[in-house]
Amino acid sequence: MADSEVLPRPCALPAPPLVIALHDCIPGRVRWHVQGLRGDPALKTLLESGLPDLPGLHSARASTDTGNLLTLFDAELPVERLRERIVALIRREVVPTSGGGPGWHSLPADAVVDALNTSETGLTREAASGRLAEHGANTLPPPSSRSGLGIFLGQFQTLPVGLLIAAGAFSLLTGGMVEAAAILAVVGFNGIVGTVVESRSERTIRGLAEGGQEPAHVLRGGEAMAIPPEGVVPGDVIELLPGTVVPADARVFHARGLRVSEAMLTGESLPVAKQAEPVRRAAPLADRASMVYRGTAVTAGSGRAVVVETGSRTEAGRIQRLVGGEGRPPTPMQRQLDLLGRQLVWASLAACGAVMGLGGLRGIALFQLFRSAISLAVAAIPEGLPMVATTTLALGIEDMRKRGVLVRRLDAVEALASVDVICFDKTGTLTLNQMRVIEVASGGRRFRAGPDAPLFDPEGRPASPGEEDDPLARLLRVGVLCSDVALVEREGALIPSGSATEAALVRLALDLGLDAAVLREAHPRLAIRHRAEGYRFMATMHRQPGKEEALVAVKGSPAEVLDLCAWELREGSRRPMTAERREAILQVNEAMAAESLRVLGFAFGGIAPGMIEQDAEELAPVAGLTWVGLAGMADPVRPGMAALMGRLHGAGLRTVMMTGDQAVTAQAVARRLGLAGEAPVEVFDAADMETLSEAALKAAVVRAHIFARVSPAQKLRLIRALQEAGDRVAMIGDGINDSPALKAADIGIAMGGAASSEAAREVADVVLRSDDLETLAVAVERGRMTYVNVRKSIRYMLATNFSEILVVLAATLAGFGEPLTAMQMLWINLVGDALPGLGLAFEPPEPGLMRHPPYSAKAGIIGQEELGHLGAEGGMIAAGSLAAMGWGALRHGAGAEARTMAFGSLMTAQLLHALTARSARHGPLAGTEALPPNRPLAGLLLASAALQGLGLLVPGVRDALGVVPLGPLDFVASAAAGVLPYVANEALKAGRLPDPAS
Repeated sequence: MADSEVLPRPCALPAPPLVIALHDCIPGRVRWHVQGLRGDPALKTLLESGLPDLPGLHSARASTDTGNLLTLFDAELPVERLRERIVALIRREVVPTSGGGPGWHSLPADAVVDALNTSETGLTREAASGRLAEHGANTLPPPSSRSGLGIFLGQFQTLPVGLLIAAGAFSLLTGGMVEAAAILAVVGFNGIVGTVVESRSERTIRGLAEGGQEPAHVLRGGEAMAIPPEGVVPGDVIELLPGTVVPADARVFHARGLRVSEAMLTGESLPVAKQAEPVRRAAPLADRASMVYRGTAVTAGSGRAVVVETGSRTEAGRIQRLVGGEGRPPTPMQRQLDLLGRQLVWASLAACGAVMGLGGLRGIALFQLFRSAISLAVAAIPEGLPMVATTTLALGIEDMRKRGVLVRRLDAVEALASVDVICFDKTGTLTLNQMRVIEVASGGRRFRAGPDAPLFDPEGRPASPGEEDDPLARLLRVGVLCSDVALVEREGALIPSGSATEAALVRLALDLGLDAAVLREAHPRLAIRHRAEGYRFMATMHRQPGKEEALVAVKGSPAEVLDLCAWELREGSRRPMTAERREAILQVNEAMAAESLRVLGFAFGGIAPGMIEQDAEELAPVAGLTWVGLAGMADPVRPGMAALMGRLHGAGLRTVMMTGDQAVTAQAVARRLGLAGEAPVEVFDAADMETLSEAALKAAVVRAHIFARVSPAQKLRLIRALQEAGDRVAMIGDGINDSPALKAADIGIAMGGAASSEAAREVADVVLRSDDLETLAVAVERGRMTYVNVRKSIRYMLATNFSEILVVLAATLAGFGEPLTAMQMLWINLVGDALPGLGLAFEPPEPGLMRHPPYSAKAGIIGQEELGHLGAEGGMIAAGSLAAMGWGALRHGAGAEARTMAFGSLMTAQLLHALTARSARHGPLAGTEALPPNRPLAGLLLASAALQGLGLLVPGVRDALGVVPLGPLDFVASAAAGVLPYVANEALKAGRLPDPAS
């Protein structure tokens, strides 16, 4: 080869793009395909946690099965900027902050202070004002709420209502003013009923809103001051005192026995110890001991922290963004009514086409065919269906409101009928979120908490503390003195306020008759040392009246407190602590811990006068103490929960717990309330989620009863996984950490008590006004009853409307022309269908309703097999009407008399068919049990019959309907043609297999 020859260079194929926009037609919504996302859960986590840090982006949802990423964002956010952010995350050019800024929790405290250009004495007032202008007020956007106009317009967004509006407009264009007015009146009535009911629920739920926020305690230029929480800015130094609510996310730089309740944010039931030392960067939210977060509450100790994030950039703000990105899935009835509406449209078009075709073949005049087609279109659309469905749901809402269950939306009632999984938050939902002493071991005796007294002895007698040397009395005194709990007087009673654990001990002492305020006044505190790392107990020194020796009170880790003890108070005397007694006490401690109780040991002693004035932080552990006993505490399960679980399981529902607590704590609660029934409890630890593919996660969630250590975002993902596995999910919670899952669930149910968060109530479909979960079973039963009754009404209306279609088709085929006018059809649909259909909404529940499994959300509201039954029933009704019309035609010709007889018999048969529609199993010729009375249905049937009488007898109404007076023989024949179909349909019912959904 010559040197001058140049070989062609191989073409370098361009690398495929990392990110491709698959669908970007809708402003603020883009679906992307991300290279490498398929099968990579780590990349999924990176995208879902890192993208929401971009201002203007609301949510990001990635799938490792498809490799696609769905993003929802403000329309003003440039799509190209979003693409650049996704690419930067994939290339690891940026790191998600996950609500912690640049890893605030992992940086030394002084580095955080320097990074925020502040000091431990706080910002100056001028600097704070400038930052407030730069960062904005420390507020969260209010949860989106529905206006009155929005609620009203929402009543017209279903397909059946749209069909009615179209029918009314069609009648108006063709000159049917009366028909159009009647149809639009039905639509308007439907909208007004729905708006009134939903607006009433909205107002009641808003009335449960929390009061004003507490002031924030900050340092400005070294001066302590209280300011409104919205004035807090990054760089502010906040003081953390017992009972205060943290106003913003902050990095702790000083802590002294500081403990914070994060239950509303993480679901962790016990207060969390906080420290100034940094923690690892990868620590999950619940383990970031160096951080405090907006909305959490200080329960014990004190500290100072520097604010790192405010407003919507806080963890609470991130959770709210998760809520904003979630849409509410449609209910089964919404989907099924829309499907039914589409089917009715096609059926109407097909029937109209058949009438036009058959009439044309028979040579009927075009105008007359057009009139018949209009009549048929009116017949095919059940005008009363939206009104009946709306009124039935409204009745359900009103019934539940009386029981303390507030339902925000009409469709939430019936959706409860198809729910098959109920997910409970643990802390504050299944439990009271109020620690209580469950068991005490003191002086060689064991005491248990009882329903009617704070403590019982083994013989069932109420515990009664004795004199000062009684071990139980000594334990209670140590619990009161060795505590940071404040005593607040409310309505003449002392209420402990502070750490849940310490409050439980002081509450027990008060309940057993100990005057805690007098005891503290008589024993003023001289020094304190809080529990700390390597020092797992709290010690306080107190002056004793009339004694030089100071009293030392100690509580904490049983093993460590026991190591300080040389004596034991037992049976009223002080005895040496032996090795055998130490072993016995430790065995009792292990037995109480095995019941998932939080166990503390208690001891007391004296200290020399010279030690009294020493600094508490230098107080060395005092040996030679006297042991007084153990106390085991737990967050008790709400009363009646075990019975509720049994009832829900009997109704075919699976119950699931989602909690931020450790698995062992959740398992103990699950055992107490029978969460899994007779089956072994399956636990899923949220730490395993990130290593599972979407398919593996779906397989895991369908087996689990407990999801432990779950964050708000993980709750949301678990709800989605359950839904994608085919379950209909209800979520019940009370905290801001529950709000994304509440909105994503098919039904979100919030607790409405004072401890619940406004964020949870605002996104929930249902609010339990009194935190009484026992009403949940009532809500499910009412939902099922509503579903059954709406279904009965729909079956009734479809059967009767089908009979009208058959009458028009058969009459046209036989050459009778227009058998029923459009006005007569409208009269039948409103008076003969809607009023009796409304009466079926009042049907009481049939026995065994809560012993059936949930109704399948996938099954149609009318099954394929039922279509044959409805066709047979409608055929019987049509046959009677056609027979009456034939009789009239033989006697008077195909004129007004024949149409009047057909009209009268059809009305009679349809009114009587409402009695048949009450049950598919019971009736005069079927079943062994008589149906309970339905007086509203009886009244509405009588009202319909009276209106029909007016239509046949009053000249003005008679003329509008186009009917004529009938002779006695014709009247009897018409009535008989209406009664015989009822007898025939009851006979058909007797030979039919029972329908469990009826």
